[in-house]
Amino acid sequence: MLVPINDAPSFTGMPSLVWAYAFNDAGVAQPLDPDNLDGDRLAQARQQHVWLWLHYDASDARTAQAIAQLDLPEMAAETLISHDTHVSLHLEGDTAFGVFVDWRHQRGIDPSKHSFARSEKEVGWLHFVLGEGLLVSTRRQALRSVEQVRQHLNAGVRLDSASELLEAIVEQFAASVAHATDELGRELDQIEDRVLTDHIGEERRDLAVLRRQGVHMHRPVTALRRVLKQFEQRHSVNSEHDLVPATSRLSQRFDELDSDVVTLQERARLLQEEVAAKLAEQTNRHLFVLSVVTALLLPPTLVVGVFGMNMDNLPLITSPHGFGIAMALCISSSVIVYVLLRRIGVGR
Repeated sequence: MLVPINDAPSFTGMPSLVWAYAFNDAGVAQPLDPDNLDGDRLAQARQQHVWLWLHYDASDARTAQAIAQLDLPEMAAETLISHDTHVSLHLEGDTAFGVFVDWRHQRGIDPSKHSFARSEKEVGWLHFVLGEGLLVSTRRQALRSVEQVRQHLNAGVRLDSASELLEAIVEQFAASVAHATDELGRELDQIEDRVLTDHIGEERRDLAVLRRQGVHMHRPVTALRRVLKQFEQRHSVNSEHDLVPATSRLSQRFDELDSDVVTLQERARLLQEEVAAKLAEQTNRHLFVLSVVTALLLPPTLVVGVFGMNMDNLPLITSPHGFGIAMALCISSSVIVYVLLRRIGVGR
């Protein structure tokens, strides 16, 4: 069970630092007070602990100044403060850096009931640099997987390295996608049951919404899968960086997720086609009934039209049996049309 997150305080010690954690050799996280952190105390913390996690708010204008004090490679430092929204992962020497995707975190919303982005506006990005004994991350909006990993750390979860922490964040995102896939799968099962029993109502609209949600979920999964696989292929042989085996595990995980999401989308597409076919069949059936009724009423309409003409020399106009004869003609003409339709196979 996740531990509630306290609202982040206003920071004066280190600009824009949302939180900081120091880890000992047992992997236990100790929160550091951002109000009491400055350049010297941060350097002291790096010497006293095995590794640190620093998480910044990139929307704060002071973040660039804080990042500059960390002595990171130039490209890595630029990644942390950039507005880049393309998923990426690079390795420069012993420093890995890039951009990962995540769902935005909305306070007061239970992630178990709202486990994925139902629109592109709910997608956020985590910018990070993974160096020796240090993980630096930035975000412009609160991110769900990052917040949940922080909750796990507060609950006593142990992590042995910074690369393991980064893997835990991505794995948390993967778990939310897996949960969302199960959730959408259950919705598909319910729609499928209604379609099979011909109880078609709002299924067409529901399937369209579900397919749209599947697309929103599939895009970040595909992007992460591609980047992780490319990183693994480039560095699996010539690099001993701790992140390489982690990306291998994550790549396999996202291969499975991608397959599950694609299967979900295919099921939704097939169901949508079946619903369209059933609706077309219903429409054709209704049109057939209307056509038969029109054919049966056409001869009586013709008879009534003839006898309704305003002329003095119409037959049967002065006969006391004229109305009965006209009605007989109407009924008999409809019967003749009905017999002809049956003979040619209509209505069987």
